[in-house]
Amino acid sequence: MRIRRLSLAVLFAALLTACTESDSPVKPIRLGVIVDSSGASASLGISGRNGVQLAIEQHNARGGIQGRPIEMLPQDDGFDPLRAKQAAQVLIDSQVDAVLGPMTSVIAEALAPEFTQANILLMGITPLSPLLAGQDDMFFRTLGHQNPDARDIAKHLHTQHGIQRVSLLVEQSNATFTTPWVNDFTRFFTAVGGQVNAPVSFQRSPDVQYAALADAVLSADTQAVVVVSSALDTAMLASHLRQKKPDVVLATPSWAAADALLEMGGQAVEGLITAQVFDINDPSPVFKTFRSQYQARFNQDVDTAAVTGYNAAQVLLQAFAARQPDEHLKQTLLRIRRFEGLQQPIVFDAFGDNNNRIYLRVVKHGRFISPE
Repeated sequence: MRIRRLSLAVLFAALLTACTESDSPVKPIRLGVIVDSSGASASLGISGRNGVQLAIEQHNARGGIQGRPIEMLPQDDGFDPLRAKQAAQVLIDSQVDAVLGPMTSVIAEALAPEFTQANILLMGITPLSPLLAGQDDMFFRTLGHQNPDARDIAKHLHTQHGIQRVSLLVEQSNATFTTPWVNDFTRFFTAVGGQVNAPVSFQRSPDVQYAALADAVLSADTQAVVVVSSALDTAMLASHLRQKKPDVVLATPSWAAADALLEMGGQAVEGLITAQVFDINDPSPVFKTFRSQYQARFNQDVDTAAVTGYNAAQVLLQAFAARQPDEHLKQTLLRIRRFEGLQQPIVFDAFGDNNNRIYLRVVKHGRFISPE
C-alpha cells in the first residue's frame, strides 16, 4: 500500500512538472541590430535593417529556430561612435544572443571591442575596411575587405575613359574605410600609368561648404574626380562639381552606391562610375523571389544594404540552427565556414572575414547599370 501511494505521488509530481514546462513560454532568440537610421548613412542603415527584418520574419513564419521565435532589438548608432557604444551597452545589458550591424567601418571599429569583451558575436553588414580584418575577435562580416571596387574603378577610368589625372575628395568622418580605400585606389591607378593629385579631405558637418570643396579639387588638369564619401554627400558634391565643370568624369566607391545617390543626385550623377556587391539583374529564382518579397514588404526595390543585411541575417540564423550544445556561435560559424548567399557563397576565414565579387556600375537614366 505504501509503495502504491509512493508511486502515485511520483506520477503526480511528474505530471505537474510536465504541465509546468509546457505552460512556460519558449525563450526567444534575441538579435540586436545596430544601424544608422538617423544620420549621414541612414538610407544605407534602413535598407540593411529591412533586409535583416525580412529574414527574421521569414524564419518566424516557419516556426523560428527549433521552435524558438526570433526577436529583433533595433538600435540607432546615428553614425556616431559614442552613440554606437551607448547602443551596444543597451544590447549587452539586454543579454542579446548576437548582434547584426553596423553599416560603416568607423562604427564597426568602435563596436568590435565592446562585443568582443561581452563575448557576443557581432555580424557586420556592410563595413569594408581592411583595418578590421585578421583579428581574433567576435566581429564577423559577409563582405570582403580588399577594396576590389578601388581596383576596378581605377582600371575603368584609365582604359575606358582615357583618364590620366584624377583628383580625390575624401570624407574623414569614416576614415577607417576612406583612408585604406584611397591608398588602394592610388596604388591601382598609378600602376596603370595614371596620376593622382593630393586628396582634398573634409569632415562631414552641417557647415560643410560643398561649393568650396568643388573649387578646391577642380584643378585645370583634373579629368576626373573620385568622391570617397556617403551617398548623400556624394550627391551634393556631384551637383557642385558638374556645375563648375560639366564634362568632369565622376566616380565613387561602393559605399555610396545606394538609391539615395540617385534620388538626391539626379542629373548630376549621370555617368558616375561606381560598384555594387550584387547584380540587380540576376535571373536566378532565389534572387527574384527575394527581390519580389522585399518589394512587397517594404514598397521599395532592393539595394546593396538590403541584400547584404538579408545575407548576414540568414548566415547568423543558419548558425543558430546548426549550433551544437555548449558551442559558442563563433565556433559554429568557423566549423561550418561556408554559407550560401543570395548570389554568391560566403566563406569565412579563421578570423571571420570573407571575400566577394563586386560588379562595376555606371549611372544611366537614373539607374545603376553595367558599363558598356
